[in-house]
Amino acid sequence: MANTFRKYNARKDKKSVQRIWQECGWITKEKRETEALDQFVKTSSCLVFDMDGSAEALSLSTPGRFLHTNTVLSLAAITAVTTSRVARNQRAASGTVSRLLAQQAAAGAQVSGLGIFEQGFYERLGYGNGPYEHWVRFDPAWLIDLGKPRVPVRLGAGDWKEIHEARFARRKRHGAVDLLPPEITKSEMEWPKSIFGLGYRENGVLTHFFVARCDDEESGPYIVNWMVYQSIGQFKELMALVRGLGDQVRSFRMREPRDIQLQSLLTKPFQLYQITANSKNPSRSNAVAYWQMRILDVAACVAAVSTESPLEFNLMLSDPIENQLPDDASWRGCGGDYTVTFSSTSSARPGHTSDLPTLSASVNDFTRFWMGAASAEVLAGVGSFDGPADLMIHLDESLKLPSPAPDWDY
Repeated sequence: MANTFRKYNARKDKKSVQRIWQECGWITKEKRETEALDQFVKTSSCLVFDMDGSAEALSLSTPGRFLHTNTVLSLAAITAVTTSRVARNQRAASGTVSRLLAQQAAAGAQVSGLGIFEQGFYERLGYGNGPYEHWVRFDPAWLIDLGKPRVPVRLGAGDWKEIHEARFARRKRHGAVDLLPPEITKSEMEWPKSIFGLGYRENGVLTHFFVARCDDEESGPYIVNWMVYQSIGQFKELMALVRGLGDQVRSFRMREPRDIQLQSLLTKPFQLYQITANSKNPSRSNAVAYWQMRILDVAACVAAVSTESPLEFNLMLSDPIENQLPDDASWRGCGGDYTVTFSSTSSARPGHTSDLPTLSASVNDFTRFWMGAASAEVLAGVGSFDGPADLMIHLDESLKLPSPAPDWDY
């Protein structure tokens, strides 16, 4: 039988997909985990790579939103890409993702994002790096005095609907991501073996909380999956709550909010790093860029830009996904020639305009620039940006954005 790419069929493919994820080490054979996987798959658009009648690779796209400054864009979040042991190096992963992207773009998705397993693979599909995410591990007893928190409420898997709505209502910055199906949060609450939440309700509505998992309940580390709040005051109360757990728990690990420096909330942080350097629970911080994004609809994404420094230029955009798509794909990538205007009402229209400077770029790097993850100057030096030197200066002067912060891993 020939190898084919096709839509996921739950009746036919469920056991095969469970086997793929077990071979990848993402789940065990525990019923709790396989049921969470089945629920996760049901919320998404799914394509499989079929070898001899059996699904041997799977890619999932979950509908979401991406906030560019003050504009909400439709997001196709690639939430899983898995390949079995027998289908490696068969272009199964890239084939399912590229076809899935073509379907989502044709259906109206304007931007796509995913988490990477290694640098270099998804660049072939037009994705570019987001900025570093900082993960901080610390002894909560070393947090500064943040006041006395109120008695929290316990949160568990049964609270998934309320938790999902609270995630939507959280404090958001440029680059924020929402995944829309509530069952996504349900799966994430049911998947880990040891998961718990603590938080607060205001007038009966869940407003701020954290959800964490732990392998050692006694001393940690406790790994914070999400910390959700609507104000800095609520964040402070949550960190005071974390501090209160420091009488027993020796280690917390959490992603640092983009505009809050956790080091400044620790008492003698460098001393703490030195004391715990060789311990079971070392305190430290590390930075890694583990998510990527790409533009699917150039006109829609450029229209989200609003700047007080107008700039007009020609854009010659290349898109490597063109080489990965089948001939019958309804969307062929977004490479081509555009005239781009950055202003209070930005636009990108097909074709070039005479007498304007021209920027040549890959969609990977143009996405990084567009979302504020890299400057034109840097992308001209070590990326694909090519054009007049003064155009690079004007691009950076025109588009000044904060670092994008999805605040929702997937």
